[in-house]
Amino acid sequence: SRTISIISLSLSLADSQLYQEYSDVVQNREILLSHSDSLSISVLLHPHTLSKTNSFKSLNVPQQSINRPSSPRLSISASSTTLWQDLPGVRKSPELEELTEDERRLQEVRFEVVTSEASYCRSLDIVVENFVMSKQLNVILSSQDKNWLFSRLNDVRAISHSFLSQLEEAVENDIMRFTVCDTIIKHCPRFKNVYVPYLTNQSYQDKTYQRLMQESHEFRRVVEKLERNPVCQRLPLRSFLILPFQRITRLKLLVQNIVKRTAPKTKDEAQAIKAMKLLEKMIQDSNESISQMKNIESLVTLNAKVDFECRTLPLISQSRRLVREGPVTELRDFSLKDREEERNVYMHLFNDYLLVSLRKEGGRFTVIDHAPVSELRVENCKFKLHSLQKNLFHLHIPQKALLLRTDTQANKLRWISALSRPYPEIDFSAVQGICTSCFKRNCRVKVNILMLII
Repeated sequence: SRTISIISLSLSLADSQLYQEYSDVVQNREILLSHSDSLSISVLLHPHTLSKTNSFKSLNVPQQSINRPSSPRLSISASSTTLWQDLPGVRKSPELEELTEDERRLQEVRFEVVTSEASYCRSLDIVVENFVMSKQLNVILSSQDKNWLFSRLNDVRAISHSFLSQLEEAVENDIMRFTVCDTIIKHCPRFKNVYVPYLTNQSYQDKTYQRLMQESHEFRRVVEKLERNPVCQRLPLRSFLILPFQRITRLKLLVQNIVKRTAPKTKDEAQAIKAMKLLEKMIQDSNESISQMKNIESLVTLNAKVDFECRTLPLISQSRRLVREGPVTELRDFSLKDREEERNVYMHLFNDYLLVSLRKEGGRFTVIDHAPVSELRVENCKFKLHSLQKNLFHLHIPQKALLLRTDTQANKLRWISALSRPYPEIDFSAVQGICTSCFKRNCRVKVNILMLII
């Protein structure tokens, strides 16, 4: 037979290994690969098995979950491993002998996409049916907490089952030379719609979980009770919540492996490369969305801590990100009465603005100046007086010039690097002359004082 029944594959999900177990097998396999020169080990250590009835089975999984360790690890040395080439429809096909070793290995990698997706769907079924749909949890959780904790898991599950169904259909249609990258390409727009929001929400998800476990005894009690359900195989809720991140990363690696094993300059290679680039772009979009979310969080936190002595600047902006922050010392014109020679200031450098603040008690800041980065200019200051003043640099902003000192040479160079950007031509000559002459005049006062002491 050249076909596998889709019904048989779908029904096998009830008995397939969980995705967490699959990940453990893959990690152990890759550890062995890194310590082995054998070219065939990647075939021998396939992370899934298939029984004689064509249903997916895990590798030596104990039948009684009560005896499972809290962190189950599967043995990847099982001799009963069944590969794509061991499927009855493949084994009986005369076409098998016509395939080269590279072509067989390519089909094994493609088959792993299907079998690992089956494990993934099985784990998603468990987290949705056992946790998301739990009546006890629904009573305890507010709608907002539930949204942060289980955000879009139902959507992830739905698209994964759709993806698996089409993968199974591809295997049924041509068990000997089925492909998977065309199906991946077709599903990537839908993947992006659910995975990017889910991964972006992951920091809120983790914070919500931690808060509820610490503050709600009832939530902790119910979660621990649900985790003891045999269907979870003693795996914790958190191991299910991070599955989408693990899956999309693993899928990209599998496609990369397909690209390596596909004959060059063929339609299959072009499809594999396209699928790989789409997955890479989706992961990149997720990372950028996560970074943007973290930036917004930090801006909201900072906004609650600042007071403006000067003109107020709205801090919260989706396009704004923090480049560098830290304390520096401002050297001032101490020829004026009732003014100190220097003062400690704190700078927040964003991609579009610089804030100069005075640090207050309780972690608060009073902003004394701010300027767009396009109007800044920075230059190294090599001037020093008997090693009394080191690590100096000039920072020029409109109508003002600051002479700043850092605690180390390395910090000075980092600030100069962060502040140095190609800006439009701005006339800083007036304030630069005032700042330099003022500082040199004050330094002559210091010289005279030192000479008197000596």
